[in-house]
Amino acid sequence: MVRLALVSLLVAAAIALPSCAYPRRSTSLSEVHTTAGGPGEPSNVYWMTIVSAQVNERNRGNSNWDEGGGPPDPFVRVYRDDVLVFESSTQDNTITPTWNEALPRNIEIPPNAGFRLEVWDRDAVGADPIGIYRGHGRPANALPGVDARILLEGESYLTIHLDEPHAHRGIGITSFEVRGSELVIVSLEPHSPAGRAGLVAGDRIVSIGGRTVGDLGSQGATGALSMAAERHQVLSVISANQSRPHDVELDHGYVWLTM
Repeated sequence: MVRLALVSLLVAAAIALPSCAYPRRSTSLSEVHTTAGGPGEPSNVYWMTIVSAQVNERNRGNSNWDEGGGPPDPFVRVYRDDVLVFESSTQDNTITPTWNEALPRNIEIPPNAGFRLEVWDRDAVGADPIGIYRGHGRPANALPGVDARILLEGESYLTIHLDEPHAHRGIGITSFEVRGSELVIVSLEPHSPAGRAGLVAGDRIVSIGGRTVGDLGSQGATGALSMAAERHQVLSVISANQSRPHDVELDHGYVWLTM
């Protein structure tokens, strides 16, 4: 009983200890309405909208889509290199579904990347395939600015629309920890001033525009970091496995959020 009581006291004391976790912050982003020009504009990145589909009246086995004889409940999946990057909402009881549903971020489709579009019929116990497109890079007829009607295996059609990618102003550091006199990067966008400057997770920012993080304080440093690219301010950074800081210059290009 004495041993059990001692263990209980130790557990209670451990629970009562203050957390050692560091506060996490993110830098701000503001959407821009024009994407012309600017350094770092990525290639093979698009703003993609799932527009509509034309589905055969009967499934591939020449049977009704639903047991009751009704039409299918289509939805769309988008894959890149066999990884699911997006799934649309479901349109109920129709062979002519219309989504006009944009992906939440730009999608990057390099020419050598496997790209797959799948249309499925959702039912109560799962889903059945309606049609599939397989290729590398964007479909040949999916030119930016036009609706592209794509033939699927199974003889149905899916229409998508690609546009120029959406851009944001900012530095592109999506998460960092405030550790006293340092801001430690947790994650960042690759197509951003921070990503293009070679910053990586684990880098420690110790000064912004010549002012130390300690002098700026937590709130001041967060605001200064968000504006560093726009103000053309140099960051002083200590990289992993290094003890001395080095200067990092940021371009004034946009942040391109990608999937």
